[in-house]
Amino acid sequence: MSETFNFSKMANFTPKQQEAWDSLFKYRFTLFGGSRGPGKSYWLRWASLGWLLYWSNHGYPGLVAGLFTETYSKLRDRQISKIVSEFPDWLGTLREGKTLGLGYYINKEYGGGVICLRNIDDTAKYKSAEFALIAIDELTEHAVDVFNIILGSLRWPNFPDTRFIAGSNPDGIGNEWTRNYFIDHIYPEEMRPYSDQFNFVRALPADNNHLDENYWMMLRGLPEDLRRAWLEGDWDVFKGLAFHNFNKAKHVVEPFEIPDYWTRTVGIDFGTNAPFCALWIARNPDNGRVVVYKELYKAGLTDRQQARLILDNSTDEELHIIRFADPSMWNNRGDESSTSAAKTYVDNGCIIIKGNNNRLNGKRVIDRLLMPMEDGQPGILFFNTCPNIINQMSHLMYDKNRTEDVDTHMDDHAYDALRYALSNVRDYMGHKKLPKIEKSPFAQLERI
Repeated sequence: MSETFNFSKMANFTPKQQEAWDSLFKYRFTLFGGSRGPGKSYWLRWASLGWLLYWSNHGYPGLVAGLFTETYSKLRDRQISKIVSEFPDWLGTLREGKTLGLGYYINKEYGGGVICLRNIDDTAKYKSAEFALIAIDELTEHAVDVFNIILGSLRWPNFPDTRFIAGSNPDGIGNEWTRNYFIDHIYPEEMRPYSDQFNFVRALPADNNHLDENYWMMLRGLPEDLRRAWLEGDWDVFKGLAFHNFNKAKHVVEPFEIPDYWTRTVGIDFGTNAPFCALWIARNPDNGRVVVYKELYKAGLTDRQQARLILDNSTDEELHIIRFADPSMWNNRGDESSTSAAKTYVDNGCIIIKGNNNRLNGKRVIDRLLMPMEDGQPGILFFNTCPNIINQMSHLMYDKNRTEDVDTHMDDHAYDALRYALSNVRDYMGHKKLPKIEKSPFAQLERI
């Protein structure tokens, strides 16, 4: 490190943050935290800064690190605003560079490294990027596919010691794979060569003596699942996935010919800038099993284009089946010259009726259908030609405030279309026998 200042004194790491700092130099992959409040975001930016300073003093000046969050607003709130107040002006500047974009640029006399500040809104733009260190704030906010793509950017010419660091809570879309990699050490085949390079430094709010009483009151007042996850760092009690019972190996099947006598419906979730989705389902009247067999999923279409697309993708028999649609399609848009989306659909020959928009009941129906029926097979199956509903069933999370419902801030358009398609399906269908109702022996004496 530079002799002109003491980085350890400047960073002032807590004991747990210091343990994570030591892990950074020992392991290629370090996850810090596992709860709310131990100073994960703080550690990520200061560890990134210290790591660049360390290597500049050991013959590798000018390295570039990437500090990522899910969205720009989170990047601004968690990192950019804090860098402005915490990093000293004499050490570097926060600015927009011509080549590397927004970042913290360390001054030349201290090695000239850069912490690029990025949000992961589109992983495709990072496929050709190169970083000597990658830091991700809230790793469980991302699916494993994001990790795999970002990992392809963990490289730097003639530098042998690239590193990946992250902080996270046990409550997001990437909860399962993050736990597998860093805690349980379960890896897919392609990651097994790195199995001894993953380390988890567990830290709790109690490990951060800078938290104020208001933060502690917030943690203690959480619902039980969130309290145990965020306050106690319990990865078991709250995994976050809304559909724990969904399993691609069990619920996703190759397409097969659906008998003509099965009943069919369509569910439609409306969208213009956001994707619209239409799902076709068929139900076996003999046992109530549901099959999701066709999917449309597109963004940027007008009401008319959506209606025509549904009709164009319907067989002659499907032109006459019931279509349950998003009830918001009947809303007045506030412009007297415009018509509702529902009217536009009908005017273009796509007849629709309002779907059941009881969100909690809709989720209960799906939960029930995911369970095995009397023959041991699930009550709902998905053709593998329906990728968006399969992806959303795999990744949708519970709403952190309304914990019986899915998180509507996530991409849930195909899920909503499924709820509407199931508007006339009862949650007991095919799973249990209805109780036999016997007439009272006294019924015939009613007239006496």
